[in-house]
Amino acid sequence: MLRQPLTREETKKAIDRKYPPAAPLVFHKWWGGGLWEKYGNDLNEISKDIPDDIFVVGYNGPGGYTSSTSNPSYRFGYRDDYHLLAKGGGHDSSNIIPTWDDLDKFAADFPDPYEPGTFDGTKSAIENADKAGDNRYRMGHWWGVFHEKFWGIRGMESLMVDYHENMKELKVLGRLMLDFHKGVVDRFAELKVDGIFTSDDLGHQTSSMMSPKTFHEFYYPLYKELCDHVHSYGMHFWLHSCGDNTPLMDDLIYAGVDVFHPVQRFTMDERATAQKYGNKISFLAGADVQILLPETTEEECRRGVREWIDMFYRPEGGLLLAAGNGILPDTPLENIRAMLEEVTLYGTEIYKDNIK
Repeated sequence: MLRQPLTREETKKAIDRKYPPAAPLVFHKWWGGGLWEKYGNDLNEISKDIPDDIFVVGYNGPGGYTSSTSNPSYRFGYRDDYHLLAKGGGHDSSNIIPTWDDLDKFAADFPDPYEPGTFDGTKSAIENADKAGDNRYRMGHWWGVFHEKFWGIRGMESLMVDYHENMKELKVLGRLMLDFHKGVVDRFAELKVDGIFTSDDLGHQTSSMMSPKTFHEFYYPLYKELCDHVHSYGMHFWLHSCGDNTPLMDDLIYAGVDVFHPVQRFTMDERATAQKYGNKISFLAGADVQILLPETTEEECRRGVREWIDMFYRPEGGLLLAAGNGILPDTPLENIRAMLEEVTLYGTEIYKDNIK
């Protein structure tokens, strides 16, 4: 092991900017689609001595068109004829509510966050960690909280229209989703996790998906209430959001987001973002998986990772390290190892003055 995993208290020091001994690592071993098929067990071999500082645990979330459990209602869908409506394509072309005329039917069949059995695996994993004496920071995790869920329910094209023409209906949907996720937070809190990590891809390559005005009117109150609920349990709120979130950063911070991931290279100005907001929010900074990892030599990769870490470094903390997204299959194995070594070793070296 290049270094021992950090304790939960040491990770909390990093998040709370209280002079940690190292930058915590999580989602740094993010094997993207096709990577395992290409390298297989070689990925385990090159990463077996790299620490995982955070214990991540999920739960069995609701399905979309169909349930993820034996209960047919544990889904966001409410109809039995989706096979006749489905257009095919990706998540952004879903049409779980093809017409707002069915909003009442949709709401009446909304999934229950207290669905029996959906946290059985979560509870078992945490009990096993307790028995093993695992003292790492514990994170409750799921993908998709608001915007991502809404485009999966309405489809991206319809959602973009809804922001301008159907805000009243969207606010009903927002309340349903907020209450659902508050229930999920309650269940994670019962298991004594330290933080909640979810996602909302709010940006595209050059700006946010919606105007700052729309975000402030619609999303800010949802985030504020959810963050307040998470904080009421003494937990941190972590958010992953791809794309350019620059126009939304102030609102996300005021709403209570504690840790933001990844500050995506080529969409956000990493240095300017770190300088402007580094004393207000912590960053789970994400190493660039689009160019730095797949298209450089090993030495260039190492140098690039160090330069990127330096952009976010503050002696008091506020820096955690990850991959920016799933590592692509055209990434050389030696560059994956180089990144993992640098986030571990250099991410510890820069905090050497904090070690008493």
